[in-house]
Amino acid sequence: MDSSQRCREVIQTCGVELVDGRLPVLHTPSTLFRYQLSEAIRNNTDLVDYMGDYLDELLSEHDAISLYLDPMTLGTPDSATTHVSGGLPQTESLVRLMLGVDALQSRLVATLVDKFPEYIGDEGTDGDASATKVSVKILRQLRWLDYVLDSGALTEKLLETLGFVPPDMQREIVVALPDIISDSDNTQVSKVLASMLKETPELMLPVLDTLGSLDCAPALLQEARNSVISHLASAEPIELPVLLRFLLQSVSADAAAPVIMRIRKRLDVDSIVLASRQRSTLADQSPDVLIFDAIATSLRSHKHLRDAWLKIIASDANVGSQTTLDLVVLLILHQITTHTKRVESVLKAKIDIVSSQPIAYTPALFESNIARFPAVFSVYFPALVSVSGWLIQTSALGSQGARVATSILVSAFGAMGMFQRQEISGELAVHIGSGNANEIDTAAHIYLELATKHPYELRPFAVFIKGLLDYVDNLDITHVRTIFDTLGILSTLAGGSDDSMFSDLYIFVRKQLSSVFPKYNRIGVVGTVSLLRQLGSEHTLEAAQADECGGSSMSQAPRANIQALRRAVQLLEMLMDSGRHQSWTFISMTYDELAHIVETHGLHQQLLTWLHENVSSKFAAQFLGDVEDLNQRYMLSGHASVALSLDDDEAAVLDVFNHNDDAEASGLHAATKRADSDVTRLCGCVLSCLPSLLRLIQVCEKALGDGSLGEIDALLVCGIYLLPPIDIASPHSTPASLQYNMAQSDDSSGNASLLLAGNALVGIDEDSRLDLIKSVCRWPVDLRRALCTSLYVAVNWFREVINAFADQDSDEVRAKVVLRVNQLEQIESGLEALAESLSGTSSEFHPQRAGLVPEMSDTAARTATNGLALRIPGPTTVIESVTENVGLGLKEGSFMVDVGGLLLSQEDTHKLVHGTNNDGDASAKKRGRKRKSTGVLPVHDFAKELHPFLRELSFSAFDILKLGDQVSEHRPLLSARGLSVILRELHAAVASKLVRRAEKRVPWGKPPPSFGALATFSSNIANSSARDVFSRVRGLFPSLLQYLDACLHVRARFRNDVDELEQLSHAPRVVAVDSSDVSVVELCIDRLLHIVSIVLSWDGLQADSDHTNKPSSLTLVLGALARQGHRTHDEISSIVPSVLVRRAFDYLHSVAQTVATSIRAIDVLRMLVAVRSFAPSCEPVDEIMGMTNEQRNATMDGRISEMARCVLDAKWDNAQELRPADLELLVGLHVMRCPHNRLDLAYTYAAHILPQSIDTRSDVDDSVALATLKPATFASAYKAVSQALATIIQDSQLASMGSSDMVQFSGRVVDTWVELTRITQTLSTPLQRTVLVVALRSGLTMTDLFTKTILPILDSCFFTHRDNIIAVLERMRKATRILQSICNHSKASQDTRLQSAVPQTKRKLEQLIFQVYVLMGNNDSMGAVTLGRLKHRGVRGEVVSSQIPRGYESEEESEEEAEEEEEGGEAEGEEAEGEEEEDVRMESASDDNVPDQPPPPTKRNRSTTARSKVGKRMEVLQRKEILAKRRKSAGHKDT
Repeated sequence: MDSSQRCREVIQTCGVELVDGRLPVLHTPSTLFRYQLSEAIRNNTDLVDYMGDYLDELLSEHDAISLYLDPMTLGTPDSATTHVSGGLPQTESLVRLMLGVDALQSRLVATLVDKFPEYIGDEGTDGDASATKVSVKILRQLRWLDYVLDSGALTEKLLETLGFVPPDMQREIVVALPDIISDSDNTQVSKVLASMLKETPELMLPVLDTLGSLDCAPALLQEARNSVISHLASAEPIELPVLLRFLLQSVSADAAAPVIMRIRKRLDVDSIVLASRQRSTLADQSPDVLIFDAIATSLRSHKHLRDAWLKIIASDANVGSQTTLDLVVLLILHQITTHTKRVESVLKAKIDIVSSQPIAYTPALFESNIARFPAVFSVYFPALVSVSGWLIQTSALGSQGARVATSILVSAFGAMGMFQRQEISGELAVHIGSGNANEIDTAAHIYLELATKHPYELRPFAVFIKGLLDYVDNLDITHVRTIFDTLGILSTLAGGSDDSMFSDLYIFVRKQLSSVFPKYNRIGVVGTVSLLRQLGSEHTLEAAQADECGGSSMSQAPRANIQALRRAVQLLEMLMDSGRHQSWTFISMTYDELAHIVETHGLHQQLLTWLHENVSSKFAAQFLGDVEDLNQRYMLSGHASVALSLDDDEAAVLDVFNHNDDAEASGLHAATKRADSDVTRLCGCVLSCLPSLLRLIQVCEKALGDGSLGEIDALLVCGIYLLPPIDIASPHSTPASLQYNMAQSDDSSGNASLLLAGNALVGIDEDSRLDLIKSVCRWPVDLRRALCTSLYVAVNWFREVINAFADQDSDEVRAKVVLRVNQLEQIESGLEALAESLSGTSSEFHPQRAGLVPEMSDTAARTATNGLALRIPGPTTVIESVTENVGLGLKEGSFMVDVGGLLLSQEDTHKLVHGTNNDGDASAKKRGRKRKSTGVLPVHDFAKELHPFLRELSFSAFDILKLGDQVSEHRPLLSARGLSVILRELHAAVASKLVRRAEKRVPWGKPPPSFGALATFSSNIANSSARDVFSRVRGLFPSLLQYLDACLHVRARFRNDVDELEQLSHAPRVVAVDSSDVSVVELCIDRLLHIVSIVLSWDGLQADSDHTNKPSSLTLVLGALARQGHRTHDEISSIVPSVLVRRAFDYLHSVAQTVATSIRAIDVLRMLVAVRSFAPSCEPVDEIMGMTNEQRNATMDGRISEMARCVLDAKWDNAQELRPADLELLVGLHVMRCPHNRLDLAYTYAAHILPQSIDTRSDVDDSVALATLKPATFASAYKAVSQALATIIQDSQLASMGSSDMVQFSGRVVDTWVELTRITQTLSTPLQRTVLVVALRSGLTMTDLFTKTILPILDSCFFTHRDNIIAVLERMRKATRILQSICNHSKASQDTRLQSAVPQTKRKLEQLIFQVYVLMGNNDSMGAVTLGRLKHRGVRGEVVSSQIPRGYESEEESEEEAEEEEEGGEAEGEEAEGEEEEDVRMESASDDNVPDQPPPPTKRNRSTTARSKVGKRMEVLQRKEILAKRRKSAGHKDT
């Protein structure tokens, strides 16, 4: 028998049947076959060679080799030997089965490796290209073996084969290597693969995959990473996920930061993905999602990657370097709970303006990235919504954060699918229900932005917005207006025809209009006008017309959609009809709301015409007349005295007296025998409609006349008839006994109204005017009240006149507007004096009580009859005439309230009107709690602050300030008082929109406080965004600077300051002043400086840019400053940005030389810091270090630091006005902006300046003392120096310092820290608590910085500077011991503020101590440090007990204080005595020679503490005597 037949029989005996031309058949389990074959070979050693030859023979047949490489078939069930093989799921190939036999493995492996090159390129049998290659089958036999006897030979053979096979087979071998080789061969294989990265870049993916599975040396991995990073820019997009995964998962913590920085630099995801999309038409082939998924997987798995990447993003201050990669990484990290807060801190710094960095993450950046990569941001949509929600919650009103949140959500809503849109809509509804004014405002404006840009996409989710209608009564009226604007857009997408949403809104607003509560009336007015705005706009009507005429020819003339226009007219008629059933203030609100939409949004031409004819044209018949009409109406024998007329030839007169209800109540109307008017009467005063009606008239005239007011220019010059001539014949003690007799001649000396508010007041000097006001304030009460009403109406009338005509181009009109502005302040001062004279009397004047201002309370509306209604077309309503009710009481007569169709009696009406407020106040008072303010100004505040009750000056009124480049000599000049009025209004507008305000959350159901002009219902400024306000102020900015120079010149002239006059000789004369205007000029300077400071500090200044081909807002503002300082007219575009910033800085610095108060100095400093931040790249540190001292002082930072020092060292008259935040700013700027060694200056503060500020001894050297630093301001300065020290460490480039410089720097830091902590041991009791809190918290920061920043660097240079470093650590021990003493003091003193920081401080101190211990251990210097227990010392160094039984005493003291509060409060002296007693106890607790006293019980039953106050006082005195004895005995022991 030959050897082949014998081997065949042995194999068959073991369980495998070999059939010619067919796959072998397996009849036994594979493990049993290997065991039987191994036993057969062991019994017959010659069988090894025979079996090897037989396998070579089988594998030598090219046609049949695949039979032995493919899985074998299982034996048939009826076979005698298949009883154990029935459960096998899959069989192995014969070759792989033989490889499991130890005696055959080595030779069979060699045979397979030798055969492998022969079959390279050979396809499967029968030329089937889809079949697996034979070479691949051979390679698979070697994978996943249980063991390899000679792995080195196999690895060497495979690597040798790898050098000459084709690339496709190289790929197969590389992929299979980790499954073939053993762990001992990893180094050899990794070296070969690393070299292949450079030689065969096409095999980079499989090579990287294999390297990631091997245990490679760090040097090889670094070499591989370098090759991969160099290949990133040229790699195919589909390869990037694998490359990034290898880079991130193979990097260690030490090398993570450099690798990430190189990835951010070399990987341009935007261009790669966009190029890939251009080459491929299939959306699913875009690799952007896979790229970021690879990054996300690596970041979630490795903490060091998260920390390194977040740190790199935070430190990158270059604007424009932020890409999609950074944004997505931040979203990934934000999803990780442990990094959420850190990501939010980074975003806050990148989005908001800080002193050292410009804005990096702008709304445009988020918008463009979301639009380009919607699929990527859809994957991380939860994080995107979470970040935007956080921005909405934490960002101030109109801030950069709110704009970024708006951009994120609006872009995501437009680019993503239905699910994301639903989530965004629901999330915004949640924010509106939060109760925070900022959050509600931002969310409501995002809804409006979505409705404007994506109305059809938002329409399916309108249910979220409609659901808010049930709760709009809890929102501020501005938020209600925004919600209705949103719903109006959605309900009028098709012109409002056959729309259920429009019908629902129509029913809702009609119900609100018919309510008896003013709150719901306001909602109804706003909702109706919002629907009218959307339904009656040109855009809506044209869109509706296009829908109707979709199939018509283009030659058809355009015409308005009749149905939509009819609906708009129907809304107007419903609104006016509702006004006839309410009050005059209701009609005033309606006029204001209509004027607002006409002025800001516009209406269709036909609607404007209808509105003008049916509402505005009735004005003349009710309020205007001429002198003859007045003489006939009031039966005057002479000519009527008209006040404040600018044109004697103008016959028109505004008759205010005709509708003055207070004049009627005082009997003046009866004395005039005025003829009754056939008018409808409503609740309130008809004069409340006068300013709002003028506003509506002028905006309609401008809309219909292309901005011209030529048809109504008579209103600018017409006079006002305030009161008739009055002669007080015989005044008596009571107002009822006063006899008013009409003067029969036009005698100005007896005309009260003319004297106080007329022409006689305008031309007189200030002293005469004050005397006149004093004399009028002594007139009878009811006459003064009637005069107050007329003056109040006159002031609001002039304000609306200024709003209307200030933007007209005519020089003549402009001159008259200036005269009106100059008159305005005098009338306001007279009104204020009269109101003050009435304050506290029964006739106290208040616009809301007089019916002149819309009521902001929620009491029911009263339908009384003390006003006149303008007649308008429509159904008439007859309301019964009842007598007037005055104040809060109801007089005889009928009082009617329509509540749901029910007429209530006088008693029930009284309960309805007054029960809402009185019951709540009574119940709150009964429970002993104070009722919180509702946000509405109290009625008695008008005399103290009347400006909130006056009509606002709109944006158009501020155009009166525009001067132009060349100031004309014949231009009418604003008076100083007139300029003060305009600047006051401008400052209020700028401060309300451009200054951040931290709003507190208000419980749901309580609307937030309303700040602004209460007399102007729909304020243009209140409804404008911060960007709109800034765009208007930006045009006024050059003129404001000219007014500033002019006011400074006037002040210098008053002070006769020659140097300042010479410096300001270029200032134009644009303000008319006299000797009595000194204080007014000072006020104008303060307001101008504050306005400029607000504009420069606005966080949207850097991000505000309209178009790329126009200068940005920042460039225009800086250009105005530069031109004003250098008096040049160069083109802004021709000036280098750094030069522009420097010129602007120099101008503001020249203004700083003229400041006279500390508040102005602070404002100028803030402006200088803001301008300096606009050019952070100017004057770098390297350049400054090479300058001389004079050059350093001349830098911008040097001048800021020097000015801060001068402010600190000056003796200001108003130094008490400096707030703690101002002092912290001054000290911080002095230290941090110092162009020299900032650390030395901080040490000077800690060692000399701060100790001297609290040392009251007369012999102290005050050569370095600063005037403003006193014991009262010490805490603020101490806090500022502590923060500056920490900032210096953080900003210093410690890694780039030399070893000697680093040791010296560390020593100086330690010395400064020690000096700061030592101060806490010398403080007096009043300062101790505040400063100890600051010291403990700053010590927490310092210990953390030493542990994480300084000690690791000292470790690297310890061997070269051993002694110096040990000395530094020895000095640092003093500071840490004092911190320990402060922690002990917090426990002894029971100070909760201190105790809150103690646990974390102690943890940080322990970390610092053990880090020092590790440092010494690493450098073989354990003998230089020892660990032990510290004594328990107090803050002054005395040893105290660690267990002070204070429970008994604290409980008694708390009970005593509670009783004192119940009896009337506690005195400050007793509190100080308690603090002193605590200090005494701390000192005496350490004395061991004092006889032991029985410890008081720490816990007692509260029932045993009910004792008399006298008994408790006796116990306190006894304890004081015991403590005094202990202290005395402690003193003897020391001696």
